[in-house]
Amino acid sequence: MLLRYYLIIWLFLVCVIEIKSQAQDSSYLNKEKLSWFISVNYGAQMSGIKDEDFVSTNYSPLLNITLGKVFSPLFSIQLGYKGFYFNYIDDDFKHHYNFYYAEVLFSPINALYPTRNNKDWDLMLHAGIGIFDNNFLNKNQGCVNVGVQNNFKITDNIQAIIDISSIVGWRIYQGDEDILPSISVGIIYLFE
Repeated sequence: MLLRYYLIIWLFLVCVIEIKSQAQDSSYLNKEKLSWFISVNYGAQMSGIKDEDFVSTNYSPLLNITLGKVFSPLFSIQLGYKGFYFNYIDDDFKHHYNFYYAEVLFSPINALYPTRNNKDWDLMLHAGIGIFDNNFLNKNQGCVNVGVQNNFKITDNIQAIIDISSIVGWRIYQGDEDILPSISVGIIYLFE
């Protein structure tokens, strides 16, 4: 319940900052074309963040695919998919799942330094909600996805990314608050 309030406050603050930046004389926002993007990340995830969760049998591969729209250097939205399975230290099964989500991305660096010259690197904070389709338990539930992402410009249309994020939910595998933290690397392709 508390997580829901944090998400609402986060979305409110992002909207206020975006509206304020649009109201100012922000000609720097128009220097770059507003674009669509698609990204593909591959990495690893684990079940939980307690000390006993840091064992090799608790790690599993992660695939993350997103499609999004850049509205300004401060603000983007994206729809995404995460999957395919996670391991859990209490059994030897692969817990297959599909996680479909929508989230807001916000650049604190562009908010603090809007006229910076070096745009080859950017830090993005992201948060959103989604549906966690747990095939192992045969149920769907709402979950939150939160994280931080580093973007590194390769060309005008391609960026490399490192993403550290977590799916946070209730009764994914333990019956109480559960978390699936992950780290992944990938490519973003920007297009019109």
